[in-house]
Amino acid sequence: MFNNIAFDIVIGLIFIYLLYSLFATVLSELLATWVGLRARNLKEGIDRMLNDEDETKHSILYRIIDSFKLLKNPDNLRVRNFYNHPEIKYLGSTGVFKVPSSFKSISFSKTIIYLLSGEGAANKVRIEDKLKKLVARDETLSPEENIFDTETAKYVLSLWNDSYGDVVKFKIRLEAWFDRTMEQATEWYKRKIQIVLLVLGFLMAWFFNADTFTIIGKLSTDKAARAQMVNLASAYITAHPEAPAAQRTTDSPSVNVGQNLSVRHDSLLAVKRQLEADINNANSLLGSGAWLPDSVFITTDKATGVKAFSPALDETTFLNIHQSSIVADGYYPVTREEKWRYFFRLLLSHFFGFLVTAIAISLGAPFWFDLLNKLMKLRTSAKQDTNSTEAYRRDNSVSPLNREG
Repeated sequence: MFNNIAFDIVIGLIFIYLLYSLFATVLSELLATWVGLRARNLKEGIDRMLNDEDETKHSILYRIIDSFKLLKNPDNLRVRNFYNHPEIKYLGSTGVFKVPSSFKSISFSKTIIYLLSGEGAANKVRIEDKLKKLVARDETLSPEENIFDTETAKYVLSLWNDSYGDVVKFKIRLEAWFDRTMEQATEWYKRKIQIVLLVLGFLMAWFFNADTFTIIGKLSTDKAARAQMVNLASAYITAHPEAPAAQRTTDSPSVNVGQNLSVRHDSLLAVKRQLEADINNANSLLGSGAWLPDSVFITTDKATGVKAFSPALDETTFLNIHQSSIVADGYYPVTREEKWRYFFRLLLSHFFGFLVTAIAISLGAPFWFDLLNKLMKLRTSAKQDTNSTEAYRRDNSVSPLNREG
C-alpha cells in the first residue's frame, strides 16, 4: 500500500520542503544575527514595560502595519536610561552588537530598583515615594527620574503594595513580571521569524524555480527522478537519525547571554554550504533553477519531435524569451537580457506554485523532518512485511521457503 507512486511523490515533495526549510532557517538565523533582531525584540519588550501604549495607535490598520515592522528599535528617554545603567550596558559588546540580545530577570530587577531608590542600598522609603510621585505625575521629577509612564507606574506601585514594603519580595515580583513579559516577547519573535521564513521561502522558491505543482508533475512522470529522490530522502534520514536541532527562533530573548556569536556564525555558514550542495543535487534531478547558464544545449527526438534542453528548464518560458528561432540541435547562447527576462517571466507564470512552496517552507524544518521520518518508516516497514515470512504466518499460510515438495 505504501510502496507506490503516489507515496513516493509525497516523500520526494516533503524532502524538497525539508531541504528548503532548513536552508531558510539558516538564512533567517544569519539575517537575525546581522541585524540584531533578538536585541531589537528584547528592546521592544522593555519599551512595552516602561511606557504606556500610545492611544493614537489603536486602529486596526495601524496594528496590521505595525505587525510587519520587524526591525523596531525603540528610542526614547526611558529606554535609554534603562539601557545606560551599567547592569545592562555592559552586557552588550563593544562592537557592532552594542545592545545586549538577552539578560536575566535579576538584571532587570536590580536596574529598576536602582532607578527607583538611587545610589546605595535599596531604601523602601525612597522607592515608595518615587512610585507615588510617578503615579501623580509630580512635576518636580526631572525627565531622567521619570522612569515609568503613568499606567505602568500604577502597576509597579501595586507590585510594591503586594510586597508590603519588603524590598526582597518586590524584587521577586519585578523578576516575575519580567519573565512573563519575556514569554510574550518570545511569541513576538516567533511571529517575526515566521514572516521572515515566508518571505525567504518565496524568494528561494523563485530563485530555485521550486514550483510545487511543477515538482509534483516532474515526480509523477519521471520514474528515475522519483526513485532517486526517494533514495536521497532515505540517505538523509539514515545520516540524520535525530530531528534537526530545535530552531533558535523558539529561544527566549532573555537567554544565551554568553554565546559566542562568531562561532555560531561560522557554524551556520558551514551548514549553509552543505545544504546548498544537497539542494543542488535535488535540483539536478528536478530540473529546477531560475537563472539560465550562458548557453543551452537543445536536442530533438527524431521519433516524437520533442525537444530536450540541457540543463533542464521551463521550456515554454525559454522559447518565449529566446530571440533566435530554434531550428536545429546544438548550443544556443543566452544573453544577459534573456536571463533577466526568463527570471521575471518565471515569477509571472509560477507565482502560485512558488507561494505554496513558500507557505510549506514557513512551517519549519522540524515539521517536515518528523513527517518525512514517519513516512520513510511506513514505507520501509510495509516493504519488509510484504517480503517477510511473517506475512504468511499471519495469514495462516505456508511460506514458500518452508514448503515441501
